[in-house]
Amino acid sequence: MCRIPGAARSPALPKRHGFPSVAGEVDQVSSLLTTLRMLLQPARASGTDLVPVYEQAFARTILGNGTLALAFPRGRVALWAILKALDVNGDSEVILPAYTCETVPMAVKFAGAKCVYTDVEPGRYNSSLRDVANVVTERTKAIICQHTYGIAQPIEDWIEFANANRVLLIEDRCQLVKNGSQGGPTAALGSVAYFSTHFSKPFSTAQGGFAAFSDARLHTAVERVRAAFPYENDRRCSRSVALQSLLYSVAVRPSNRAVIASLFRWAQRAGLIRGTIAADEYGGVMPPNYLSRATNVHAVLGMKQLRLWHENCRHRHRLTRFYLDRLASLGVDVSSFTARDDDPVLLMVPVLAQNKGEVLRRAATKGLPIGTWFDRCPAHTHADTARRYDYRPDQCPNAERLISTEIHLLTAPWVTERQAGKAIRFIEKCARLTTTMN
Repeated sequence: MCRIPGAARSPALPKRHGFPSVAGEVDQVSSLLTTLRMLLQPARASGTDLVPVYEQAFARTILGNGTLALAFPRGRVALWAILKALDVNGDSEVILPAYTCETVPMAVKFAGAKCVYTDVEPGRYNSSLRDVANVVTERTKAIICQHTYGIAQPIEDWIEFANANRVLLIEDRCQLVKNGSQGGPTAALGSVAYFSTHFSKPFSTAQGGFAAFSDARLHTAVERVRAAFPYENDRRCSRSVALQSLLYSVAVRPSNRAVIASLFRWAQRAGLIRGTIAADEYGGVMPPNYLSRATNVHAVLGMKQLRLWHENCRHRHRLTRFYLDRLASLGVDVSSFTARDDDPVLLMVPVLAQNKGEVLRRAATKGLPIGTWFDRCPAHTHADTARRYDYRPDQCPNAERLISTEIHLLTAPWVTERQAGKAIRFIEKCARLTTTMN
């Protein structure tokens, strides 16, 4: 069997690794009761008095080191608030990776700045600092450093570069599991980072996000921006989060997860529900309900998740090692995951399949923990909308190729040993894998 470079051999997963099924069922029932209470008490749910304690717990549990945190209803709103505190305008440029969620350039454009893209470094899933250096100008106000799938960037080098060029470094830690409280290569935090607590992220409040700071002055400036958000959107936001959490607790099971996700995206695009990305966010003007506050709903759901955080991380660590060892035995190049950290902890483990659509359809019918970050071409690389987001089709060919072939193996708490093993065997049998990214 092939070995992961620099890593100890991964042992077989214990029979009851991760979260025991009974604990999972108890937590599911608890979440169901919690969201029901919040739906029956809308005034209490939309309040914000529990949020400061939640912010302190997040900073202490996820980052440590005396960091400060501000909660937001979504990660993209946290990014928007950071950019507004930076006072960006039409002459400002923000450098960001092309291989990213479309909500990132949306937030940059809603803030009034121009997007400048960097491609994926060959053989990697992240952009390189060298490519960033090639596009920095006197108009650059911020650089977004993304830790894709939880693959750690050399953040100390990025901080040094940003300081030397007098631009703000903004870390996108929405997919990062190995944060400061776990030590390792991502322990350093620059001036600011933003996080998401969406369903698919390291821990979930259905929807939500954070901005975290080592710079107290920037924390104060972003807090001032957030204080100006309109209050009338708070109740709608809290109701939406509670309802989504309730439906998730009642309807979603590992066996039907992919099917439910597809139905959710369809209903969202049809305008039947306001989910991850609403149709009006694809316009050139920020929707009136884009801005709202994190509420007591986020705080209550988030505090429950924070209590499980370290167990969550241990589970993802074991599954990451299991997947990488098995993929290496299939001849897949896993060096991009271990280049800076020989013991990574990933949100999901990506592989590239030439028959991506077929793999996803067949995996969904079998209830396997296999998904994709990009179920369709993101708005910022799509030919019909690229100009709106300052992107030229074919501008970043490596990123576009990854978008068309990326699938991933999930490390979520609900993924069991049996499911992980079945997913690997399915990939081996059904996926036409690209074994190297070069």
